[in-house]
Amino acid sequence: MDSVSPLDVLSTTKVCVYFEGVKAVDEVDLEVPRGRITGLIGPNGAGKSTLFNAVSGFVPLTAGTVHCGAQDISGWSPTRIAQLGLVRTFQETRIFKRLTILENVELGSMGSGLSGVKARKAAGDALELLGVSHLSDELAANVALGDERRAGIARAVATEPDFLLLDEPAAGLDDDETAALSGTIVAIRDALGCGVLLVEHDMSVIFAICEEIHVMDSGRTIAVGSPEQIRTNPSVIEAYFGREHS
Repeated sequence: MDSVSPLDVLSTTKVCVYFEGVKAVDEVDLEVPRGRITGLIGPNGAGKSTLFNAVSGFVPLTAGTVHCGAQDISGWSPTRIAQLGLVRTFQETRIFKRLTILENVELGSMGSGLSGVKARKAAGDALELLGVSHLSDELAANVALGDERRAGIARAVATEPDFLLLDEPAAGLDDDETAALSGTIVAIRDALGCGVLLVEHDMSVIFAICEEIHVMDSGRTIAVGSPEQIRTNPSVIEAYFGREHS
């Protein structure tokens, strides 16, 4: 990894998360620089979702630390972490079906402290960036899954985060929707200059847009590198791809 300022990095140091003796995450060091898209992958049960939840404050740490820039955010609540500038999405889009798409995204901008005209403008800008501004007045219950997922991401983008954590954004999408979403994630990074941490099972997304990939298995890091390095790494092939295709 190139040298970057410590003020521009989301990082974990020897993070552990244990559940009744099970080491779901075991001494993991992770770095997500601002301005880069970092993939987090691994077979089922590898611990990537638990690490993702720990970084965003949704599960407590057993040991280790999480830093956002120079700030130690270990033990912070999800709300406080989001207010600092680290915002996440969820596998299941938490969208309010009886509100319009614009109103849903506006809630995100209000969560960052904006109100009134400023909140609505931030929401509108986010929808335009995600390519769904034409759906602003549609009830969320009436839009397709791909557009619903984009609205969920737009709600996070409306807060103008320093770090955006995306949890399985391509789940349930067809090939065309997935390809479009991949381009959108790059556009978000380019527009905001934010760091992106992407947990995704669809390897076409991971290898197309991630500059660095962090691979976990059985709660531990087994490889970190560029897409080219990860694609040919024997440990990754055995633990992840080999298991997937066995």
